[in-house]
Amino acid sequence: MTGATGEALAAIREETATRTVGPDGDVRVRSRGRDGLENPVTIDGDGWRVETKLPLLGDHQARNAGVAAALVRQVAVGPLAVDEKALADALARGLRNAHWPGRFEVMGREPLVVLDGAHNPGAAATVADTLETFAYDELHVVAGALADKDHRGIAAALPPADRITVCRPDHGRAEDEAVLAAAIKRATDVPSVETRADVPDAVDAALAAAGPEDAVLVTGSLHTVAEARDRWAGAQTPLAPRSLADARRRTSLAPDRAVHRVVKLRLRPRQVSELREAVANAGLSCRVPDRSGHSSDPVTVELGGTLTAFEQICDRLADRPELAGVAARLRTTLGPSRSATGSGFPWEAETALMGILNVTPDSFHDGGEFNDRPDAVARAEEMVAAGADIVDVGGESTRPGADPVPVEEEIDRVLPVVERIAQLDALVSIDTRKAAVARAALDAGADILNDVSGLEDPAMRLVAAEYDVPVVVMHSIDAPVVAGKDIPYDDVVADVIDELTERVLLAEKAGLDRSQIIVDPGIGFGKTARESFELLDRLEEFRALGCPVLVGHSHKSLFERVGREAGERYEPTVAATALAADRGADVVRVHDVAANAAAIDVAAEMGPAETETDQD
Repeated sequence: MTGATGEALAAIREETATRTVGPDGDVRVRSRGRDGLENPVTIDGDGWRVETKLPLLGDHQARNAGVAAALVRQVAVGPLAVDEKALADALARGLRNAHWPGRFEVMGREPLVVLDGAHNPGAAATVADTLETFAYDELHVVAGALADKDHRGIAAALPPADRITVCRPDHGRAEDEAVLAAAIKRATDVPSVETRADVPDAVDAALAAAGPEDAVLVTGSLHTVAEARDRWAGAQTPLAPRSLADARRRTSLAPDRAVHRVVKLRLRPRQVSELREAVANAGLSCRVPDRSGHSSDPVTVELGGTLTAFEQICDRLADRPELAGVAARLRTTLGPSRSATGSGFPWEAETALMGILNVTPDSFHDGGEFNDRPDAVARAEEMVAAGADIVDVGGESTRPGADPVPVEEEIDRVLPVVERIAQLDALVSIDTRKAAVARAALDAGADILNDVSGLEDPAMRLVAAEYDVPVVVMHSIDAPVVAGKDIPYDDVVADVIDELTERVLLAEKAGLDRSQIIVDPGIGFGKTARESFELLDRLEEFRALGCPVLVGHSHKSLFERVGREAGERYEPTVAATALAADRGADVVRVHDVAANAAAIDVAAEMGPAETETDQD
């Protein structure tokens, strides 16, 4: 089919819709179609207004935003005095950060890939209306549903498709794919209806058939969408135990001397049965946790063995339709830690060094030392001469108890420095939580965004995508750090990876490639010293995200655990840099460049000896 034309899109963008919310109709919502992947809305009440953009598309989501704003105000406004502007700003920011996985979630652009768990005719009609605001050539639908739904009604309400691939989600009440296909054929005149027994296989088939100008819609059930979403969000965690004792400590397997690698997989229950059968007598250890009752939730499976055994099992899995995608991801997970993308980023070839340049009066280690602009420029030149690949300029401290810095003041601090050092033989990074500061710094010559809040500012990812620059996404519960706040983790590494997964998806959906999204585990941010050391020790597990990894540990409080107070952390910082580089860090962020550059060089020489022609 042919989607909306350019003229029709322009008309849709100009169209406005006014809705009333509440028993008295006193909250009015005005939606202006779609701006990229956002939904601009204005919400008017009795003496108040909120203007924002929603990441949730469709006029119905604008109405939902109006309901949410009215409820928040009902709770917040009462006998207490409220700053109306502050409340409106908080509502605008909160609504712009309101992400809803599986509800018209755009996962790709070429082709357009949309996940929506619509499972009734009304919801399907809403999906059709929203999809019509996009331009595309052919529509490929992946459909899977539960048995007690109105299949014919859902099929009739969906937008006309050129091809439908029907599948069965891994759920006890899932409808048989042949039965669902028959219902769809009776309700539509779609020229091609195919069946697949497995959701991942159906998604693979649709993506293979779709051209870059086409659209792929996965729908029919939230269970179907959840399985499809694992293609982007499902992590396969690689471990590289350094000894048998290390393997026993870090995995649930009973390793022997043949275990060189361990990989944790997230699989659907049906895939687990297939995997167990496939790995039988393959030389791999396989552990599946006990499960009671039926659940469609992913299961974490651990595989352990030699690289040779993994290579052999990947060949075996590739011949099984339900596990072919698992095999492909396994090969990626166990492959080289770095691969050139042609971008020229310094971290592609070896561990890159990011030098810290704080132009603040109150940073925890060097506050006020380089607050003067000539001193800051001289310090940047010194760091580049000592081996810094990146100079990270920051105008706001994130130490515990630090006061927020207004946007204009932060810009005044960093902009003159960025402009002066942009011509140095190094990349320039801007360390900021604010999209407005990021934009100003990029205009002044910065090359990278470093966001310690993990994209808390909803516009940050869009700025990074607009300028097509790398962005560091850090895991942090609070920035600035809240001293003494206890953050519970079941497993600090697994929990941080899970939370970073959604942050990475936000940046990816904005238009960035994963090679441009640098993840930072956030050592010292909402973690105890022991947890920070655990993150450093298990750094290779972050390769599950498919992104470069940055480590920022310089002079931080985790070194109190080894008896080093503030001012005594130079040596442990250098030691940790060597360990981070050895464990696969792509970027290391430090204050003392020369010594840490030497540590990276030493770590790079570790490993199997290579044949050399010059032995002097």
